[in-house]
Amino acid sequence: MRTGPFLYYTLALSVGLLMAVEGSPASNHDSSKNTGESHDHSHHGSGSTDEFVKVDGQGFTRLGKPYLIAGANYWQGMNLGADKCNGGDRDRLTKEIKQMASMGINNLRVMAASEGPDDQPYRMRPSLMPAPGKYNEAIFVGLDYLLDTMGRYNMTAVMTLNNFWHWSGGFSQYIAWVTNNQTIPYPDADDKWGIFTDFSARFYNDSSVSHKANAMYQQHIKTVQSRRNTINGKLYREDPVIMSWQIANEPQLGPAWWYKQTADVIKKGAPLQLTTTGIESKVDEFDFMNAHTPESVDYCTCHCWVENWGVYNASDPKGLDSALEYVHDYTISRAGWADKISKPIVMEEFGMARDAWKNPGSLKYKYDPSTTTSHKDTYYKAIYDQIYSLAKNKSFSGSNFWAYSGIGRSTDQPNSHGMVWLGDPPHEPRGWYGVYDKDSTVDVIKNYCSKMKELEN
Repeated sequence: MRTGPFLYYTLALSVGLLMAVEGSPASNHDSSKNTGESHDHSHHGSGSTDEFVKVDGQGFTRLGKPYLIAGANYWQGMNLGADKCNGGDRDRLTKEIKQMASMGINNLRVMAASEGPDDQPYRMRPSLMPAPGKYNEAIFVGLDYLLDTMGRYNMTAVMTLNNFWHWSGGFSQYIAWVTNNQTIPYPDADDKWGIFTDFSARFYNDSSVSHKANAMYQQHIKTVQSRRNTINGKLYREDPVIMSWQIANEPQLGPAWWYKQTADVIKKGAPLQLTTTGIESKVDEFDFMNAHTPESVDYCTCHCWVENWGVYNASDPKGLDSALEYVHDYTISRAGWADKISKPIVMEEFGMARDAWKNPGSLKYKYDPSTTTSHKDTYYKAIYDQIYSLAKNKSFSGSNFWAYSGIGRSTDQPNSHGMVWLGDPPHEPRGWYGVYDKDSTVDVIKNYCSKMKELEN
């Protein structure tokens, strides 16, 4: 769930924000085999706690066996699971989850939050929470449907509860709500990302808004965790399909007290499930430790975006080598950081554009579904080979590629709510990073999933 094009924060901004957030005292803020569709519509708890994903040293277990993440990002699942009047497409969702299951994918990182109002630009629509504390039941039922369908295909979910970025509402919308609907400085041009970043970071570094905003957010956490699924009757906090709750998508330089405070709330509400942060881990080891050291944070996350971070140029036929070198070193270093605190780590976002270098003069070519994916396939394979190698020594616990677009295409017409549900969030060019069901990348993913499954035996 990465940011917009060519965003890379300067060291000066990072250091300045880090100093600001570190100065915020915590005292100022309150603190069996399943290969098909075996239905379970029980209205009771899950039974054995072995069904839940657990941390065992620097790895995961499930049902008493090692559990490695061979996953995808499918952030749009909640909305696809809604009824047609609310922009959903359950037939498509079911087909795409079945496709992913056949590839060997066992874990989906999804949104379990989106904030309105629905007249705002660059947003998922309809939102789950269009106004403070007010929920769109149709979208909540969409999340119910998503989780139930995942359960029928033996998948687990990472539930993302908030977002530093604006495309689901997130921090900036909470700030707007507690400041009498202050105008959000949307990053609608490359030179506005810094302004937006400062605004969104007020969620935890501006004492005039952070207490109210986080109180509102914590109430959302409690609401989602106590939700009873209308499809199968399970309480979310008792559903082993939910592997973990994620504090936020890509919080930038959050202070240590905020991670601990939020993780403690999550863990208290759902002790059977795991908690993690959602950070990119791109800044430095200090930021990584700030986020992941609290005892209530069960495992570490990292993301890698070589084009967004200026390492890779999709229009350069010779650009792939630098991307491969960068991601190799990046993965090794983040695995080393996680090793220092003896926690598992997952690369839960990475991606690459289609072969724009074959026709660099055409912007449309870059996003055309028929454009080949040779660079992407090579890049995916390199990451997968490295994670597999590290996983053999329990130095890495898996990955989620960004993102599955399935049977959707960038050329699809928007639905009645103006949405085209692909792997790319509403503020980004359609077709930038998604994986379609007919892409050659699918075979690369299948091979990785198969190899990771072998390590579980």
